[in-house]
Amino acid sequence: MKTNTFITLSTATANVGVLVGLVFLIFEIKQNSAIALSQIRQERTLSIIDEYSAIAQDEIFSDLLARALNDGDFDSVTNKEWNQLVHYELARSVRLEDVFFQYKKGLLDESVYLFSISMAASRLPIWKWLNVSEPNPEFAAAIDAYMSTDDFTPSALAIQFAEWSANKDSPNKGLGTPKVF
Repeated sequence: MKTNTFITLSTATANVGVLVGLVFLIFEIKQNSAIALSQIRQERTLSIIDEYSAIAQDEIFSDLLARALNDGDFDSVTNKEWNQLVHYELARSVRLEDVFFQYKKGLLDESVYLFSISMAASRLPIWKWLNVSEPNPEFAAAIDAYMSTDDFTPSALAIQFAEWSANKDSPNKGLGTPKVF
């Protein structure tokens, strides 16, 4: 065998080896990506389960949420209870902003994102009234953009709250807006 033929065959074999290695690398990256997405979803699910389990065990707070945010009995909520709701809604806004962030990074499905952006848009009147947070500008723009689509319909709670709060002062009026995002 001539030297030139040997060099050509060894170069071709090396190139095939590199291509096979790249194919395996791509397969492994896709597999790792799927595993990472699964872990993110599992951690989010466990976090939500923990949150709702804690609320279910706190009879007084659970009653407050049912009265105020399910039944729309806003007049029954005391200033102390509104302060509790501020923290509850602050946690919710942070969770929804996190969904927006993870969606932008390609880590969450569009269905999760649309559900969350819809919830954020419906919570906006409550958040503004409670001075819950100033969302990051990109998240605020995404909420505004969603609200201007035909897909957005304000929730019954958002409509009822907007009507109720039109002539009411926020219990946090003048306290400033917590900077979270």
